[in-house]
Amino acid sequence: MVFNTNPFRLAILVCIRYLNRYKKGAFLGVILFVFLIFLQYKFNLFYETNAVRIGIIGTYQEHDIPIEVARLLSNSLVESDPTGKIVPKLVKGWETSSDATFFKFKLKEDLLWEDGTPVKSDDLSFNIPDVEVSAKEREVHFKLKDAYSPFPSLLTKPIFKKNTHIGLGPYRITKIEKSRIFITKLTLESKDPPGGGQGKNLPKVYIRFYPNEKVAQSGFNLGEVQVLLGFPNVSFVSENPKAKIFQKNDFGKIVTIIYSIKDSLLSNRSLRQALSFQAPEISGFEVANNPYPKSSWAYDKDSKDYLNDPTEAKVAIKRAEDAIDTVKLKEDFILTTTPNLEETSKKIVAAWKELGINAKIRIESGIPQNFQILLITQSIPYDPDQYFLWHSTQQNSNLSKYSSARVDKDLEDGRKTAKLEERKEKYFDFQKTLLEDSPATFLYFPKYNIVYLKKVEGHLNKLLPLQFPN
Repeated sequence: MVFNTNPFRLAILVCIRYLNRYKKGAFLGVILFVFLIFLQYKFNLFYETNAVRIGIIGTYQEHDIPIEVARLLSNSLVESDPTGKIVPKLVKGWETSSDATFFKFKLKEDLLWEDGTPVKSDDLSFNIPDVEVSAKEREVHFKLKDAYSPFPSLLTKPIFKKNTHIGLGPYRITKIEKSRIFITKLTLESKDPPGGGQGKNLPKVYIRFYPNEKVAQSGFNLGEVQVLLGFPNVSFVSENPKAKIFQKNDFGKIVTIIYSIKDSLLSNRSLRQALSFQAPEISGFEVANNPYPKSSWAYDKDSKDYLNDPTEAKVAIKRAEDAIDTVKLKEDFILTTTPNLEETSKKIVAAWKELGINAKIRIESGIPQNFQILLITQSIPYDPDQYFLWHSTQQNSNLSKYSSARVDKDLEDGRKTAKLEERKEKYFDFQKTLLEDSPATFLYFPKYNIVYLKKVEGHLNKLLPLQFPN
């Protein structure tokens, strides 16, 4: 007798016989299998060895991915060196008209997009208000409506092929997940170049975006991510023996006490100077007794220090008492700040009380419309042009409502001349006048915190030089 021994049919018969005999066990096995799939989808329990999972706080759309991600995908036309000077990156150099209204950049030769196609000037797209952009062979021309010598500093963002995410970096986006218009997850993979290069042996990168600090911390604790970039409060890390913190000074931000010039008491310059002199240096941070970091080419090392000098504070408060009713000086001064700067505000208030100033703290979740004194973290540009922060016409961003004809002139002239030495002269005078008028006290440059699990430190060491080149 001959039997049909088709392997596929035989396998099906064996499975049916097994299921009939062990129905209950098979059912439980299926349930367990489905449950494991759910856990893997939700928490990613089984990890790839050459991969790292990163969490970032914030809501982003496809056209505005954060700089920490963009730098993995591409490079910029120019970059900032440690002194804040703008130097070529993907361009050979640039030419500037004498009136700083026209800039011509020439691309380097043999540049290739990640997809292997040559980079052409008309591949690029720029969305800069009041700027006319044109492409000519390997050149990009920018015609400005008004003179603006710091214009190259606006080109430090990574570039991409028009209407795509194709860049010139070692990574490419292979998957995007969104909730409506906002990105929730990104998957990045590197392309190993022939003979090595910047993409050699780089880990696969999974990025998850969180709406706030609390959810991000929970995601880290649950194992959804292994790294948190730019996390503001790192106190929880001490409770996790598997976690570490990497910190770097963030010279793109500055923690500042801002005084409302419109306030009846704070309109007195001597009082503002007294508060500045009495404000303490905050330990653990890079001191910022100036609107610029000490590494900046525009920093004047001879400018007067208005921070942490109790002796000068007593002299200044005496001048203020000669001009202000003593009873008025005994009124409460309200220092408004955000939750993440509460500890700093306590140190400031304690120092002011030693000077006889009755100061109190008010915590707000955002920037209030009206305040007397405000402790805030402000963003500052690579270039020393701080027109938007201190020029009298900038009503929305000049929070103190400071107005000085001399400062206005310095800031206006500083952005009209392309000669570095002439610009430096203007910004030196700007610093001197601003510090003397004391519409603000510059305290420190904050830290950029990276929280990570020790086991991914090797992967992180490969990524950080790409994400933070300086």
